[in-house]
Amino acid sequence: MSEAKPAAAQPSRKQWDKSEWEAKAKAKDAEYAEKAKAAEDAMAHGKRPKFKNPMDDLPKPTKDLQRRTEDLGLEKGLNKTTLVQISTSGKGPRGPGFYCEMCNRTLKDSLSYLDHLNSRPHLAMLGQTTYVTRSTVSQVRARIAQLRQETANKVTAANFDFQRRLKEVRDAEEAERKRRREEKKRKREERREEEALGRIGVVKRVRVEGSPVAGEAQEAGEVDVEKVQKEHDDMAAMMGFGGFGGKRR
Repeated sequence: MSEAKPAAAQPSRKQWDKSEWEAKAKAKDAEYAEKAKAAEDAMAHGKRPKFKNPMDDLPKPTKDLQRRTEDLGLEKGLNKTTLVQISTSGKGPRGPGFYCEMCNRTLKDSLSYLDHLNSRPHLAMLGQTTYVTRSTVSQVRARIAQLRQETANKVTAANFDFQRRLKEVRDAEEAERKRRREEKKRKREERREEEALGRIGVVKRVRVEGSPVAGEAQEAGEVDVEKVQKEHDDMAAMMGFGGFGGKRR
């Protein structure tokens, strides 16, 4: 008789340290009680309760507002589908959207993300204030000269592109004119060939437009010009004419 196999271990629920979380809850309650007591004392003396400002814990700014030099990438995910891994450790993205790693915040749209980047808390994390340094006269002149140079370069590039585009249009027009000349020449030669065949009594069969193009269907779609020419000749003979056709002048 074979021995019975041991049963697989059943997954157990996570065990929490009750004493640890009880101590945390008591510390939190004591903090709230202390804040409430301080607020009551302030109101008893006719003063406004003092609440803790989250900005007090941020580092003090050391420089004025600086211009961004890197691309924010607001359109990098446009018309794309990506898988977002949600962090459960408290650090990282908390769902789809734009994630600020410095502030550990996830914004749902680009407008909110841009507002956050320009907000005072984010700038404080960068060590910047909301004040802009006043530019000097030399800096303004240098900036104007730079913009003028960039504008001149853009105008030169635009002229080059315009000349190239103009050449392409002219080449296309010349090719179209050449095609039309070839078409007219081909039709003129076909007409001369038909006239030459008509003078020697050979009538060319023509295909009706829109008829089938192969096999017996093509033969059915053609019109015999000899019958029409014979009717014209009979009519001319009856009326005493030599023919309805005239000479080319």
